[in-house]
Order: sequence, then C-alpha cells, then structure tokens
Amino acid sequence: MKKTVYFLAVLLTVCLLAGCGGEEKEQDADGREETVAEAGAETEEGGEDGEEEESGEGTGQTGPIELENFTSGVIYEEGEYLFQIDSIEETEDAYVITYRAATDEQNYSGYYDMQLKVNGVIFHYNDFKFTDETRESNNMIGGGPDRPIQVTLPRTRLAHAGVQEITSLEFDITLGYSAQGSIYEEVMFQATVYPGAKPAEEDPFPEPKADSWVLLDNEEGKVQIVDANYWVSAADGHIMGVTFHVLSQGQGNGHVSLQNLTVGDWVSNDVMGDNVSLLTEDVRYSRFTLQGKEDPPEGADYSQCVLAYYSQINDVLEEKTVTLDLSGLANE
Repeated sequence: MKKTVYFLAVLLTVCLLAGCGGEEKEQDADGREETVAEAGAETEEGGEDGEEEESGEGTGQTGPIELENFTSGVIYEEGEYLFQIDSIEETEDAYVITYRAATDEQNYSGYYDMQLKVNGVIFHYNDFKFTDETRESNNMIGGGPDRPIQVTLPRTRLAHAGVQEITSLEFDITLGYSAQGSIYEEVMFQATVYPGAKPAEEDPFPEPKADSWVLLDNEEGKVQIVDANYWVSAADGHIMGVTFHVLSQGQGNGHVSLQNLTVGDWVSNDVMGDNVSLLTEDVRYSRFTLQGKEDPPEGADYSQCVLAYYSQINDVLEEKTVTLDLSGLANE
C-alpha cells in the first residue's frame, strides 16, 4: 500500500513539473488542439470590422462575435457548419434579413435554432417569419450554403416593442442534428452585428406614453407597457379587448402578470398570449391580450380603463390596479 501511495505521489510531482513553463492547450470548434498563445495571436491580428473573435470555450462553442458597419458576410464557418448574412434590407413594412445556414446532418436530419435580439430586446421565438422558395415557418430553417433563407421583422411588431430603427441584431445560433427523437447541438455561438457603428449604451425602454404605463420601476426591475392596440373580431370588426405590449427587465427575483381590464361595466375574463413578464437581466418583450366572451358595448369610454395586475417580487405577491387612457388605439 505504501509503495502505491509513493508511486502516485511521484507521478503527481512529475505532472506538475511538466506543466511548469509549458503551453496551455484548448480546442477550437472542430476539436483541433490549439495553444492559448496561438489563439491570442489570432485575436490580436483580428478585431477589425468583419473579423470574428473566438474564445475557445470548448468544442462547438465560440465566444461572442461583434461586427460593426456590417451589412453582409460570413459570420461562422467551420467544416460543414455555416452561418452567413447575404443582406439586411429595409422595406416599407419590414426589415428583411437574408441568410444562409448549413450543418452536418450526421446522416440524420439537420437541426437549426435562432433566438434574435433587436436593439438588445429578446423577442418571442415565433415573432418573425422564416421563408424560402418552398416553405414558411415561425422557427429557423436551414437550406445549406447554396439556398438563401429570409427572416422578416415587421415594422409594426418592432414598433410595439419600442424599436423604431434597428441599431443592433444579436443572433443566438445553434446548429446540429436530430436523430431518434433526440437533438444534438454541435455548434453554438452568439453574434451581434451593427448596421453602423456600435452605438453607445442605450435605454431600450422608450419614453412612456404616460406615467401610469410604467407598472414597476425600482431596484428590483422595470416593467413598462410600451404600446397597446384593440383586439378586434375578424368576423365583424368589433372590439373584443385590448392587447398590451410590455418590456421587462430586472434582477431575476420576480415577475409581473396582467390579469383583467375594466372598460365601464365590461370586464375581460380571458388572457391570451403571455402569462407573465419576467424580471430577468435581459430585456424581454411580452404580449398580453385581455378579452371577454362578449364585446364591450358600443360607444364604450376607453379613456378611463382600469387594468388589474399582479407583481411578485422575492415571493411577495401584490395585487395592483392602474387607470389607463386607451382611447383611439389602432387595431393592430
């Protein structure tokens, strides 16, 4: 037993001595061993516009990428894995991003995932449409290096979240494959591109329409109704309720939940869309539609609507109300 302990002690000492003055190694995205010195040299040589920096955090992962004055180019390429932007264009109704994405399907089905931040705001996975020549989806689709895909960001949807002009786009991308009911995430990275120069730190919360539209603003976080629109019947165009568009951010210790809306004698009894606005470090966009079984009466006064909501901070639940002027809203 003593001989075994002595042998292990000697082996450990040799390993420690061998590490002194040696080069620490890490792996890049395709598993090739690379020294920290080599990685640092590549970082120093890069860093210009259109260059990406890798952190070497592990196989299939790269550190955050930032590209200024970016309109098109390859963002990630390693072996069969590819993500590139062909163009970022503006139309009267939307921003349209054309991209190409490819993955190693491993003889199974390719897997693609994209979470998109616009001006630092996280939107829902299904807030934007992905299309190619043959299909349309609410989730990211891939077509390989030779087939472009478009994702459309409607101006109306962006404006509901306070985004009037895009100054930054953050792509959180996962590439991999799906086999036998399981998903294998092989490549993951975040890339933030700026159509112009990187802007100074901006407040994603716009000027509120009124003080009453700010539901929470303290050291725990902020929740603000940024916009609202009438929810109308597709059959007859009658107002059935109101949709509230909310931004939230905080310390991660709670949430705010919209409950019901009172318009005169009418009270909503159903909530569609989101259930809560989370107080996370990231700014999140939420959408609540408060509607009832019957429409509010014709000629209802929307200038003195009462919104009931809950705030739960550090496990303390409070019920609150606020009076809002919702007269003259748009229908979308």
